[in-house]
Amino acid sequence: MNGRLLCLILLLILLLARDIRGFKKSARRERIVYAALWLPLLYLGLLFVAELPWPNLNTIFDLFAKPASRIVQWLKA
Repeated sequence: MNGRLLCLILLLILLLARDIRGFKKSARRERIVYAALWLPLLYLGLLFVAELPWPNLNTIFDLFAKPASRIVQWLKA
């Protein structure tokens, strides 16, 4: 867990260091969008570090698997 936490913190620091200049110059709407994009990143980072059995990207993909296969079968017919 400590290794994963260190990896996540390092990645977050690097991302923030890279984006800080653009963030300071951005408008209010852009900052809101940027923060909204960080929410899933932080959620998935928490899942990665804590190894929690909460819904993740695989769950979302599984939701679309059946409808996607039905569309493919419909197109093949």
